[in-house]
Amino acid sequence: MKTIGIMGGMGPMATVDLMKKIILATPAKNDQEHIPMLVDNNSQVPDRTKAIMGLGASPAPEMVKSAKRLMMAGADFIIIACNTAHYFLPEILPQISIPVLSIIDVATASIKEKGFKSVGLLATSGTVRTGLYQKTLEANGIECIMPAAEKQHLIDDMIYDGVKAMNEDYDTTAVRELLAEMQAQGAEAFILGCTEVPVAVSMYGLEGTFIDSTDELAKAAVKFAKAEISDGTMIA
Repeated sequence: MKTIGIMGGMGPMATVDLMKKIILATPAKNDQEHIPMLVDNNSQVPDRTKAIMGLGASPAPEMVKSAKRLMMAGADFIIIACNTAHYFLPEILPQISIPVLSIIDVATASIKEKGFKSVGLLATSGTVRTGLYQKTLEANGIECIMPAAEKQHLIDDMIYDGVKAMNEDYDTTAVRELLAEMQAQGAEAFILGCTEVPVAVSMYGLEGTFIDSTDELAKAAVKFAKAEISDGTMIA
């Protein structure tokens, strides 16, 4: 059984959510059948979206520190509790000798398996700008429906002013209207393309057909840790 290394702190609640989903995805009858996890909850990683937008420092140096700590501590592979952070993987991978399981790839694989032809993307502006999901989805024959440019901030605001700020009373009326608009445009389901959006769905009781990228990563990590899959397309 492999040891999972979690690069976390981006943000802390999303990291805990990923850990919980790994535990829930593990078919264990006792403590000893659960998968070992090492977590680097590095809350000092600079904001990924700000860096992509040219408004802040690169998170890569702190991400490298986290990856090396996990590797030296005995992790066999790494998963990242942040979608946007995957944009910086090309800077991280050359400095470590263990693989990284991609949340983008496993989420897309799940969408394809479920047979959806058109999905709405709920992610940070940083992830949207990088095209991480758009490119991967389109390469798999899946249409990616985005929020209107002038409404993308609604998702960002829910993430930053809602989840990250631990604001349980955040008003999601405009977000619900946005989801309805995207459904009308043809979105058969919504990919929760930020690890804090699943937290928001639970915290605010949002409704819809959702592909939870965190949950998909957790399930894939369990399979990989138990050596049940070895799909090279999912490993960086």
